[in-house]
Amino acid sequence: MPEYHYAAIKLDEIAKQRDIAYEMLSKFAEKRTAWYRDTRSVNLDKLLSKDVVMFAARGITTASAFVEESFRACESSSEETVMGNTWQSIIAGISSDTLDTGDMMTVRDGAIYVCELKSQTNTTNSSSFPQELRELKDKCEAQKRFKRASGQDVLPAFCVLRNKKPIDEWRTFDPDPRDLPNQDIRGFRYRYLAGPAFWQWLTGFDSVEGLVDDLSRIELGEIREARMECLTRLHAEMQIALEDNKLGSSISDVLKLKRILHG
Repeated sequence: MPEYHYAAIKLDEIAKQRDIAYEMLSKFAEKRTAWYRDTRSVNLDKLLSKDVVMFAARGITTASAFVEESFRACESSSEETVMGNTWQSIIAGISSDTLDTGDMMTVRDGAIYVCELKSQTNTTNSSSFPQELRELKDKCEAQKRFKRASGQDVLPAFCVLRNKKPIDEWRTFDPDPRDLPNQDIRGFRYRYLAGPAFWQWLTGFDSVEGLVDDLSRIELGEIREARMECLTRLHAEMQIALEDNKLGSSISDVLKLKRILHG
C-alpha cells in the first residue's frame, strides 16, 4: 500500500476516534446538566452534611462562602464516578478489542486483561487501594472460570488515566504483616499502567490531550446555565433556613443551623 494512502487511512481513523470522544463528552455534559437541575442531587441538606468545622479551619468565615465551597465539594465527588464511566466508554469505543461491559476488558498479546480504571493516582488511598485490588482479583477469577474451556490467559491491569510519568510495570501486593485484613491478597500480581504508557497501550494516543485536542468541539448545551441556577438556588435555601431559625450569616451560624436541622 502506498505510504501516502496509509497515512490518509490513519488520519481518517484518528478523526473517527475523536468524533467518538467528543460525542461521549457531550453526553457527559447532558448528564451533569440533569444533575444540577435535580433538587435531590444537591440541596441544602447535602451541603450541611459536609464537615462545617473543617471548612472553618480552611478560612471560610461566611455562610455564602460555605455554600460556594461545599457546593464544589459535592460537585467534585459526584463527578468522579460519572467521569470515570465516561472515560471507560470512550476508551472502549476507540480502542480495538476493548469492551465496556461494566468492567473494562481488552485483548492484548493474546491475553484478556481485566482493567480497573482510575482517573488519577489520588482517587485511591492506603485504605481503599487493597479493596480495589481485591475486587480486581475477584473479577479476574470470575473471567478465568468463564474462559476455562478456551485456556486463554486472563490478567489484571490497574490503569491510571492521568500521570505525568509513563509507567508500565508488573507489581505484587505485599502488605505489612500487621495488616491482617489484607493478607488474603498477599502476592497478588497485576500490571500497573499510568499516564502516557496507559494511553499508548490501549488507544495509540499519548494522553487525554492527544485525543481531545479541541475542547470547543464538546457540545455543552445548557450546563453553564444549569450550574449557575443550582448555585443560586442553594444560596437562597441557605438564606431562608438561616432567617427561619433566626440566625446570622457567619460560619458559626451555619454550624448552629446544622445542629438544628441534623440534630
